Amino acid sequence: MKEKLKKMTIAELQKRQGELQAIGKNPENRTAEELEQLAEERQAIDEELNERRNQANLDVLRRAAVANGTVPVTVLQSRQTEGQGEERQMGADSPEYRTAWLKRMAVRDGVALFGELNENEQRAFTHTTANTGAVVPTVTMNRIIELVESEYPLYADAEKSAMTSGFQIPRHKAIAAGDAAATAEGAANADEQDTFDYLALAGVEIKKHIVISRKMKWQSIDAFEDWIVRHISERIGVAKEARIIAQLDNATYGIDAANVMASVACDDEGIRSVLAKIKGQGEVRWYANQGTIWNKLAGVDTTAGDKAFIPNPMVDPVTQGRIYGGLVKKDNNIADNVAYVGIPRQILANNFEELFINHAMDPKTFEDIVAGYSLFDAGLENPLSFVKVTFQ
Repeated sequence: MKEKLKKMTIAELQKRQGELQAIGKNPENRTAEELEQLAEERQAIDEELNERRNQANLDVLRRAAVANGTVPVTVLQSRQTEGQGEERQMGADSPEYRTAWLKRMAVRDGVALFGELNENEQRAFTHTTANTGAVVPTVTMNRIIELVESEYPLYADAEKSAMTSGFQIPRHKAIAAGDAAATAEGAANADEQDTFDYLALAGVEIKKHIVISRKMKWQSIDAFEDWIVRHISERIGVAKEARIIAQLDNATYGIDAANVMASVACDDEGIRSVLAKIKGQGEVRWYANQGTIWNKLAGVDTTAGDKAFIPNPMVDPVTQGRIYGGLVKKDNNIADNVAYVGIPRQILANNFEELFINHAMDPKTFEDIVAGYSLFDAGLENPLSFVKVTFQ
């Protein structure tokens, strides 16, 4: 579509734009798919017209700058009130460039909403963009303030796989008889009696979407689209974390009933009783929310009177410290006074489909909808490799 539009004249583009506007006012007898296609065409025409207008304006500014001898010099002249000339650099950090940049951003359908550029603004803008393009002004912070925490240490530490179809793994749970043993020469070993079950994961669909108004999209900063993708990815990560926690609590896929401990004193003896229940090879880690870590675990003393909890000296938003050698990680998806303690590599997290980002526009509201999708599931390979503890 873009190549077709580039071949059309401005008059042809404006004519087609008017036709699409008329259709938008009377959308009857048109399917949603057709309206969406027409909306995409209208948006593409708007973008093409804006590009041409912006290029035309930039060409005018550059020709004027060349005529004035201001390109490609690195120093621009600015008049003082007494009429004397002062050499001054007007780069991306100058107030003239910032106001010029804002005015150039605020153009819709050829109308400068914040007014036209004055002489100094034209010079600053032309000088700065002559070779580098319309860079973001130094004082305009290209960031988004994030107030929503995204923590998923259990998912981050889990053993991940990417089986795209059926998922079922046999688990060897016990040897009732027939284990390896010394026998007399020529004698048979005892009959094998092993106990198996299956770790079968069907997968759950995890979805997250963001709706952006046309006004918000226009007013947003350059980093907004990148932030949207990152934000959706992080929220899906949190949803995967919630799924892992739910599966750890599931009798079939998670922690054995014998390793679910309630009303445990958060003291040296209680901590050691939790660690004593963990079976399996690998580093043991603790997962709890901020309140549990600092109101409970951080206050534990050993029988010798030393602190069992050692805070992490490094700046790390997730790892808060160690207790009896095991890392303590903050996970605010976990309830108060609860901790999950175990060998994270025993958590098998399968991404049937890792992450798919889809983008569409509602043809009626002109809202942009960015959606993320993942097919995911998890389970605990060894039901005795984790403990869920609720403290008193």
